[in-house]
Parts: sequence; structure tokens; C-alpha cells
Amino acid sequence: MSTPKIEISTNNLIKTLLLTGGLLVLFFYGKDLIIPLLVAAIIAILLDIPVQKLKSWGWPNWLSIALAVLFMLLFFLLIFWLLNSQINTMAEDWPTIKDKANEKLNSLSQWANNQLNWDYKDYIEGNKKLVEKAEGLASTFLASLMSLLSQSLIIFVYIILFLMQKKQFITFFKKQFSNEAAISSLLSKSAQTIKNYFVGKGKIMVFLFIIYYIGFLFGSVPYALFLALFASLFSIIPYVGNLIGGGIAVALSYLYAGSTPALIVIGVISVTQLVENYVLTPWIIGDEINLNPFITIFGIILFSALWGVVGAVISLPLIGVLKVIFDHTKGMEAWAYLLKKTD
Repeated sequence: MSTPKIEISTNNLIKTLLLTGGLLVLFFYGKDLIIPLLVAAIIAILLDIPVQKLKSWGWPNWLSIALAVLFMLLFFLLIFWLLNSQINTMAEDWPTIKDKANEKLNSLSQWANNQLNWDYKDYIEGNKKLVEKAEGLASTFLASLMSLLSQSLIIFVYIILFLMQKKQFITFFKKQFSNEAAISSLLSKSAQTIKNYFVGKGKIMVFLFIIYYIGFLFGSVPYALFLALFASLFSIIPYVGNLIGGGIAVALSYLYAGSTPALIVIGVISVTQLVENYVLTPWIIGDEINLNPFITIFGIILFSALWGVVGAVISLPLIGVLKVIFDHTKGMEAWAYLLKKTD
């Protein structure tokens, strides 16, 4: 009995590999151009919600856009002011934090030597290097955010232009394809995917901030306001964000207040994550970003490697849009199936 054979189109395979490789190279080397455009496009899509609402009330287009942009600026300024005030306070206490971290790590290392017979003679010097490495990672993270802030002016200009020329961009895409109904559906579902994801994530982050703040205060966590805000904002990055934000809160709680408050913080974060993953996310976001778990993790890692923190934040909605594109493209149904989550 002969073995069934699979037919592979060499031309299509080569085209796919060249296209994928070309896009990755473009995304990496052109990130200074692409990131501001993508961030501005996403924010413009979100701002289109209040713009359309104001226009439905009879307000002119230019005034609706101006008020939506003003609201956006006030929101980001408030977040920046809260974070900046807390970061300045932490910066003043950073030498104390480093000393406490070294002291705790040395105690843990000495306990391991005595109880577990670990022959770790250089643990004091190793602990100093560990703290310095953590300091370096924090500096890298802040540098990534500052890099985005340095592009805030051009992002702001892009946002206004996207909102003002929305109809022209939509018409442009429609003229590129013969099936106008398909491209209209694609653009509409892509925008809806981005809106539902970020609006839903915003609601979840407000819930997380309230619960974290109350829990951190109860757990005697230093800088409770900053860490609750930091952890809730970082939750926009699935899996990784919660680990980083919650991990920092647990570490500072342990350094300043001991093991019991740290355990309280772990309990608060664990319970909150269960509620988020199994109640809030399915209820608020639903199936809009219903991605294959493997694709989710791989996408976060890939876009993080390409674009840093910003890439991690926008990775899932971008993959969600990619799934919409595959759904609307003949011959790409298998790729759309690969991206979605199945039972």
C-alpha cells in the first residue's frame, strides 16, 4: 500500500518565507518609524469612540476630535504625574532599598549554607551583583519608556491626522481591493478587536488597581500606591506583566515588613489573578482576542524582542488583527485556524 503524499507549492512556500523574513527585518530595523505609527493608530482607534459619541450629539467633527484629544492628554498627564511622584520618592530611598535587599539576601544565603549545606562562599559578592543586575533591568525598563516619551510629539501629530483623515484612509484601502464588502468588514472587525481589547483591559486594570491598593495597604507594602498602579498597568502584558508587577510588590513587602506581609501580598495577587483570568477577562473582553495559548506566549516574546515593552503591550491586539486579516483572505484559512483558541 502506497503512502499518501502531500503536495507543497514551492513557490508559495518561498514567497511565505521571504515575506515573513522581510517583515521581521523591517519591523526590527524600522521600529523607530513603525512604533509611533502603530501606537498612534491604536490610540486613534480608541479615541474614535468618544469622537463618534460627541458627533452623535450634534458636535462638529473638529470640536469632537479636539475634546477627545484633550481628554487623552489629561488622562496621560495624570498617570505620568502619579508615577513620577512615586518614582521620585523611591529614588530617594533607593540606597536604603539596596541595603535591605543585600541584608535579606545575605541572611537567606547564610541560612542555605547552614541548613542545606550549600557551599556558597562568595554569596555576599554574588548577592551584590544580583541587586546591581536588578537595578540595571529597572534602568533598561525606564529607558524604554523614556524612548517612547521622546516620540510623544510625533505620536500626538499622527493621532490628530488619523482622526481627521479617517474617511480618506478607509477609502484608500477600499480602492486597493475589488471586494469592497470584504475590506469594509475587515477594517470594521479589526478596529472592533482593538477597541474591545483595550477598553476591556482598561476596565480590568481599574479593578486590579483598587484590589491591589487595598491589599497592599493591608500587607504593609511600602509605596503601596505606586506598586498597585504599576502592577495594574503592567497587567496589560498577559502573564509576564502580572509576574513582574506582583513580584516587585512581594519583594519590597518582604524587604520592608517581613515574610507575613509578603505572604499576604502573594495571597492578594493570586486571588485577584484567578478572578481576572476566569471571571473578568471572559466576561469583559470575551472572545475578541481568543488566541491559541502557544501563539499568545510566542507573540509576546517575539514582539518584546522586536520592540521592547511597547511590543509586549500591543502584541495581542496586533495578532488579533492578523487573525481577522487571515479570516478575510482566501487561502489563509489554515493560518486563521492556527491563531485561534480551540476547545
